[in-house]
Amino acid sequence: MRKIIILFFICAAVLKAYPQWTLLSGNFKPNISVTAFDSTVISGATSFGPFDLTVSYNNGVSWAGSNLFQSNGIVHLITGDSLIYASTPNGVYRSAKDNLNWSAYNEGLPNGQIRKICLKDSVILAAGNSSIYKRLAGDNTWTTLCESSPVGGIYDFDFDGNRIVVAGNGIAESVDMGLSWTLWPPAYVFEWNAVSIKGDTIIAASKGGVYRKRISNGNISNVSTGLIELWTPYGWDYFGEFEMFLRIGNNLFLCGETGVYKLSENSWFWDHTGLGSWTYALAFNNEMFFAVKGYGGIWGRPINQLIINTNEITADQSSFSLYPNPTTDIIAIETKCADGKRINLAIINLNGQQLFQCQITDPTAVVDVSAFPKGIYFIKITDDTRVKTAKFVKQ
Repeated sequence: MRKIIILFFICAAVLKAYPQWTLLSGNFKPNISVTAFDSTVISGATSFGPFDLTVSYNNGVSWAGSNLFQSNGIVHLITGDSLIYASTPNGVYRSAKDNLNWSAYNEGLPNGQIRKICLKDSVILAAGNSSIYKRLAGDNTWTTLCESSPVGGIYDFDFDGNRIVVAGNGIAESVDMGLSWTLWPPAYVFEWNAVSIKGDTIIAASKGGVYRKRISNGNISNVSTGLIELWTPYGWDYFGEFEMFLRIGNNLFLCGETGVYKLSENSWFWDHTGLGSWTYALAFNNEMFFAVKGYGGIWGRPINQLIINTNEITADQSSFSLYPNPTTDIIAIETKCADGKRINLAIINLNGQQLFQCQITDPTAVVDVSAFPKGIYFIKITDDTRVKTAKFVKQ
């Protein structure tokens, strides 16, 4: 009950603070998967609703229900160059993008659920509850890459064309298409729900937080700063369940029980973009960012509010310095921007809680932090083009 009450107040505050999110559809629930391309948005549902699919051809302005017969619900959707793939409890289905007409794509697959599909060039990988299957775009059948998961089940997986990473009761990696696996050290409390490969980094999320591994040196570290912590059972941090990562260029998003986060460009800090409890899946096209929330419907937000194009960032970029650092009573924030430019300033603790917020127009601002407990805090500066963060220590 305490956890539910805390989450309710968190979500209420988040929705008030981030009005940019708009409910696009609440008539075709529950929505648990989503994909988007051009001006088309397709959301998949479980078998509990009257429709398997909800489709919009105008960026979410209007919607219609549809069915993918014999699918018993659609748990994951992904779009390739010309085709859309659906993962279902009854295998894989696909359709052309320009004419939704679904057909089974199960040749060689055993009966049973497919959780997710990854596409890379001409390679298609599909994961079931404990197995991984491969198919090239021109193949007539699927082949088995991994018959039994090396981590006791598959909750998520990713593939970058060379490396497969599987999340389950642990994290395992393969660079030889499943012939052999390397496991992360078994030192983490909860099962892993989401995983992504981003360049030289593997990012994995569990209820105990987000961890990253540098592929080049093998170092694993906790990178949970900014995530909303729900409670601390038995001395462990507990951030709730995460559902998926989404990469957009160099940007990385994460969604789950406490909403939608964006990884800061300048530090490993998770900015909460809003949209509170239980966001199940994310997608985007050139105009909109989409999120589905089960019985909470389908939500959208203009993508330019979350992704800043490089040509929109001027040479006069905001930067700032902090002093004294460490501090005992005050912190001065010196920004290098023109006088009169309005900048939002926030102070955030290690649990992602915003403790202070104001707008500044002068190059230097002084904040009294004498009442803050001793510890590490983050200053977040937001202007019209980007977000920057810096760390200070209160002694």
